Amino acid sequence: MDSAIIVLQVVIALGITNVWVVRFGKATAWRGGAATDLRGEFAAYGLPSWCMWVIGALKLSCAAALVVGIWKP
Repeated sequence: MDSAIIVLQVVIALGITNVWVVRFGKATAWRGGAATDLRGEFAAYGLPSWCMWVIGALKLSCAAALVVGIWKP
């Protein structure tokens, strides 16, 4: 069971990092509205640009915490 939890932590952390670092400026099929990047997606939802940076920092911090949590419960 412990190894399954570790695998899930790594998969989730990599998924979050993929969206916020690798695919930040790329178009994907899952973008909201007619957005072609993450900035456009936040604009499509009517959110200010500073909100994108705050949410991105929080998500990347949580992804890092998931990885750190493998060694420090």
